[in-house]
Amino acid sequence: IGNTNTVSADGAMVMGNTHPAAVVEYAGRTRRVTPYGTLVFGIGRDATGDVGVRIKQPATGWIEHRVAITPRDWPVEQINGVPPATVNPPKAIAERIEREQARVVAVRTRDDARTGFAQAFTWPVQGRISGRFGNQRVYNGTPKSPHSGMDIAVATGTPVKAPADGVITFADPGLYLTGGTVVL
Repeated sequence: IGNTNTVSADGAMVMGNTHPAAVVEYAGRTRRVTPYGTLVFGIGRDATGDVGVRIKQPATGWIEHRVAITPRDWPVEQINGVPPATVNPPKAIAERIEREQARVVAVRTRDDARTGFAQAFTWPVQGRISGRFGNQRVYNGTPKSPHSGMDIAVATGTPVKAPADGVITFADPGLYLTGGTVVL
C-alpha cells in the first residue's frame, strides 16, 4: 500500500508492504503485519466504490490510503433439472448444513502471527477446476450463494498438499454441502 491509490477488483486479495511496526486498520479491524512488513486483506465479492486502509507507521501519524474497487462480471451458471430436494433441502438437512457451515465460519475467525499467507502459493493438486471463487449457480431458476473457494476435481485418494505453510484448524470428511473439508 503506497501513498497513491491502489486499484483492485471486488473479490480480490490485497497484499502490501509497510513498516514492520506499523498499525494497520481495515474494515474496522486491526490487521496483522508480518515481522518483515507484509500485510494482507480481502475485498468482498460484492464490494463497490472504494475502501480505506489506515496505516500508522512509527514515524508518522495515521495515513489513510484509498483502494478503488473496479467491478467484475461474475459468471452465472444456469442448471436445470436438479431434484427439488437438492435445490431446497428438507428442514433436517437445511439445519445440518447450517450447523456445519457455522463450524467452518467459527474456525475461519482464527487470527495468529503465522506468515504462510505471504508465501508464493502452489497448487494443492492438479485436476479439473470444477468451481471457482465468486461464480454463482442458479438451480432450476433459484439463485444460490456465490462460490467461496476453488474446487479441483480429482479421484478419491489423490494426495493433496498444503499450498503454503499453515496449520490445519478444521478437517471433516463429510460435510453435507462441501464434502471433505479442510481449513488450513
